[in-house]
Amino acid sequence: MYSGSDSLDDLDDRVRDIAGLLTHLTTAAAFADRALRRDRDPEAEITRLMVTQLTHTTGALGHALADLGDAVAHAGVLHQLAATPRSAQRTTSIESTRARLHARIDSTRGRLNKAGAQLHQAADRLTATPAAPRSPRASATVPVPLPRSTAFRTR
Repeated sequence: MYSGSDSLDDLDDRVRDIAGLLTHLTTAAAFADRALRRDRDPEAEITRLMVTQLTHTTGALGHALADLGDAVAHAGVLHQLAATPRSAQRTTSIESTRARLHARIDSTRGRLNKAGAQLHQAADRLTATPAAPRSPRASATVPVPLPRSTAFRTR
């Protein structure tokens, strides 16, 4: 009988993957935003668009992670149901819970596919955006400010 233990191991891996992506994208967006606020980005409009897209993508990943959280809860119910005595009610409950588990996994997959497609399209638009013309002479004469120490920055 299916206990849900295998799903819990797989779900654990997927939750870690998505949490890592959330962290990575949030860090990238925060780094780019800090560059914008410090006026250090010569391509500010592209960076602004990138920050916007990264933050939208993290929202979609957050929803996918919530779906996986529901899937974990359903896998836990399956684990509990496996320990109950066999009965028609148990079989019905297992089938119903398994259907909800698969629905959450399918929802997660759909959200991730949609977020990935949106991020890919946004990346295509960003790379197609023409950069502002730069004068080689101007960049040679304008001093580049030194980065400020981030030792006192708080998170």
